Amino acid sequence: MIGVHRTSKRTPGRAASSRGSRRVSENGRRHHRREPPGRETVHAIVDADLNVSTRESSCGGPRTETLKPGPAIGWSEASVVVQITLVGERQARPGHEFIYRGPQPECGPCKVRRACLNQDLGRRYRITRVRDVAHPCLLNEERARVVEVEPVAPDCSLSARADVEGAVLAYEKIVCANAACPNYRLCHPIGIGPGTRIRVVEVGPELDCPLGYSLVSAKVDYGD
Repeated sequence: MIGVHRTSKRTPGRAASSRGSRRVSENGRRHHRREPPGRETVHAIVDADLNVSTRESSCGGPRTETLKPGPAIGWSEASVVVQITLVGERQARPGHEFIYRGPQPECGPCKVRRACLNQDLGRRYRITRVRDVAHPCLLNEERARVVEVEPVAPDCSLSARADVEGAVLAYEKIVCANAACPNYRLCHPIGIGPGTRIRVVEVGPELDCPLGYSLVSAKVDYGD
């Protein structure tokens, strides 16, 4: 008896399905790939203009995710995150530093008080850029200029047991009333109050304390 070898007919489109297909849409590209059994298959259509990804899942319906935009040419974090406030025109110059003391009664009816009163109470700030925009100010009876600022903590003294660079801690005030001491400014930094969280950037030399405290000077940043 002569055996007959029967060949099965190929199902149309199966070979193309196993290899995967690629279709190009107007807004982006759709990619298909085979996944192991039990794994969710996801096809993504990315819209480069809207930064939105519409995902079609084999385990459910479509879902939409917002994608993080990629960095543009010349992009930097510092150029994106900017703090804005207003200061008097006589103080509006790059490098000028000030302590934010909070709102005053004259600030109540001001239309731009929300932009002006957005700093942390008691902290020191430095002007980095002056913008060509000004508004009338009821507090100093002159025009207030829009400026860009950054928080800048002053140098201070720390206990020698806390002299660890990179450490974040709550500042402890030095109990001393000797204003003639050469270390008085470091032990009573303007812009850092008791309990203020600071980050130690650089530990300096030891300080000669007349009261016998074991202290070092330090460069710090605000810790939050």
